[in-house]
Amino acid sequence: MSHDGGENLAPGSGALTYAALTAEARRQAALPRPKAHGRREADVRRVPWWRVRTLREISGLSILVPAVISAVLVLVIYALVGDSSLAPQALLVLVVAVGLALYGGYRLRRGGGATARALARAACALGPVSKRYALLYDPPWGGIALLALFPAGGSDHVRPEAVLELWPLPLPQPRFPGQRGLPADLPVESVGNLEVRGRTDESPLGVPWIDGRAYWPKHSYGPDDLNGEEGRALMGRLLVDVGDGEWIES
Repeated sequence: MSHDGGENLAPGSGALTYAALTAEARRQAALPRPKAHGRREADVRRVPWWRVRTLREISGLSILVPAVISAVLVLVIYALVGDSSLAPQALLVLVVAVGLALYGGYRLRRGGGATARALARAACALGPVSKRYALLYDPPWGGIALLALFPAGGSDHVRPEAVLELWPLPLPQPRFPGQRGLPADLPVESVGNLEVRGRTDESPLGVPWIDGRAYWPKHSYGPDDLNGEEGRALMGRLLVDVGDGEWIES
């Protein structure tokens, strides 16, 4: 396979390239599918991280805080009413609330809180780096949102530097019947430019910003990952309808 330093691939090589992924991104964007645009979150640059809904969910606070409030309310109401006939129901609600509180606390202590804080710091880091991106979904209809990142400059045959799997966007509340299963499409163009903040060799999970809004990465596939079995399977699914859909390693 013709290549230039392992980065710029010759046209028609059949490999994973900017041209191939942007073509698939545009194809997916034209597919008819249900739309469930997520509600815009608070700007992490202007508020504490725990006021950003996705970061609360990552940390476990979105489970812990409501559960603790529910447990306290059950105890207060039962104490005020004093009706022994309500004891079984109150006990059941209390047990569920305590269980959820313990689970939320476990997530917070076992790394959820540290991850949320690290993402908030990365999102506010100085020195943003410009990249090109292709927005894809795996699977195309209602799947996980992925951002394939490419150098800001370069040809259409350059390979991705990374692929970021994003956390779903928060859906509007309340959720109506059937809405939970709908995709939260990113309200951005399928192909464009973005800025990545906070990405270093020690912390590769940088936070992409598009049109002044942060999109939170759940997982990052680097170049080595994309050459592995999982990465090849992922790219094979994304490229199934683009050209020959084959991954060819350099």
